[in-house]
Amino acid sequence: MLDLIAIRECLGCGTTEVDASPICDSCDAQLRPALQPISTRRTLMTHAWSTGTYDGPVGELVRRTKFGLDQRACILLEGHLVCCLERGLPFKPDSIVPVPTTPWRMMARGIHLPEILAGRIGQVSGAPVVWALRRRWGLPQSQRTFAERLEAGPDLFAPVQRVAGHVLVVDDVLTSGATLHAASAELLANGAESVSGLVMAAAGPLRRVAVRHS
Repeated sequence: MLDLIAIRECLGCGTTEVDASPICDSCDAQLRPALQPISTRRTLMTHAWSTGTYDGPVGELVRRTKFGLDQRACILLEGHLVCCLERGLPFKPDSIVPVPTTPWRMMARGIHLPEILAGRIGQVSGAPVVWALRRRWGLPQSQRTFAERLEAGPDLFAPVQRVAGHVLVVDDVLTSGATLHAASAELLANGAESVSGLVMAAAGPLRRVAVRHS
């Protein structure tokens, strides 16, 4: 009876050509179970990876999780991340730092994807999740132009506690790289020897962004 009133659709592309699975065969085939390297040449980061592209099923799952609060999409993202980490990271981070959000955005959405992802990585790697940064108040990066992101970069975060060794910064989406660069700058200024980044979906390359330490 439920089949008569419920419309099943793929969470990765929206097609209705699915059976009981939450994702179609085409999208499932695009979910490569391996971390995809992102060039960090002339950036503040030692390494960077994504688990997929923003214009593919990973990006759609991120959007459904962040803006639609779809728990099924979140579960699929977590499972995809764990599969990508089965071969392990090229290094064991000394700590994992999720990119923070502001309290009011957290209350509005009720979910903070970088925190969930960082927790999963911590379970797999054994490294502790450390809330080393605090997000300053201001417009979300998604509502800023690239030039505005560059200008806001040095003022995005404030340090909360010092870190040490190699730190892995975790975010949901890479658009310009301004957020990862700002986080890396603060961490390097507050004890980190080196910083790498991991995002679920990459919308483009990691651009070189000049930032200053606060």
